[in-house]
Amino acid sequence: MSKHLMLRFFSLLALVAGAYDAHATAVRCDTCTRDIDYRNEAIRQGAGTHLIFNVAANRIQQYYIGSNGGGGADGSVPRSAGPVVMLQTAPAGAIEEVQRANKVMVVGGGTIRPAFVVPVAVLGLNASASAKTAYDYVLDNNLRAMVESAAGRADVISRIVGAGMLTAMTDLLQHVTNYTGLRDQARLLMRIVFKDGSYVTVIIDLNYQNGKTEPGSERTAAGQLIPADIEAVRGQWSDHGGENLSRMVTHLRTLGATLTTSGPSNSGTIRAIVCSGAGAAKTCDVQYVIR
Repeated sequence: MSKHLMLRFFSLLALVAGAYDAHATAVRCDTCTRDIDYRNEAIRQGAGTHLIFNVAANRIQQYYIGSNGGGGADGSVPRSAGPVVMLQTAPAGAIEEVQRANKVMVVGGGTIRPAFVVPVAVLGLNASASAKTAYDYVLDNNLRAMVESAAGRADVISRIVGAGMLTAMTDLLQHVTNYTGLRDQARLLMRIVFKDGSYVTVIIDLNYQNGKTEPGSERTAAGQLIPADIEAVRGQWSDHGGENLSRMVTHLRTLGATLTTSGPSNSGTIRAIVCSGAGAAKTCDVQYVIR
């Protein structure tokens, strides 16, 4: 056996032994169900070491993908020019990560980012703050801080999510390794619903004392965007679902939009608001109809 072939043999032997590559790529594959699916996904990722996992199935496989090294020692070209594909042993830490994430998914109803609807009264804010809406939230940094702090309190979290979810999530977040990145993805989501039905989503990371508002998550009771600044004022808001758009008109004016009206503004109700323009130069047409 030539020196070239011997080196290649021992290199492949080391790979088969399953030595973990610190630069391995972690790939979540929710559609992988059979061994061939994991293998094909690894091949699709290209050369390198890949950790392919399916949280719902509680499975993970590690593959090394490389070229076949070209020709033989005499320069001949082999019949098969496909990539080298080697199934390796996944790190024990990565296997444990998937197992713990699977527990979160089972308790969380099929997701590692379970969402909970939380009436603002549950947060225990003062009367003034509890009476606010998501319209106030986008403009009031102190209200935002109060809600984020309250949502991150241990007593509030335990009352909302339950012991099973809290234990499963804590076990995952406190795991030592993070090969798969699942520890960074798993979070609790709280939809804080104000008294008028408007709402905002706060992300809870159990490693931190305060929650964090999901950017751009402020919505009206009917699920329409409440812009946080003039840059976001673009599009059409409608009264479908019986939404009262009067508050939206006031909010858009506060942000600096130029308002025009069409239809019977003195006796009609607002059917829609259509905003256009670029940058800070936004114009919103408030459309009235008789009902």
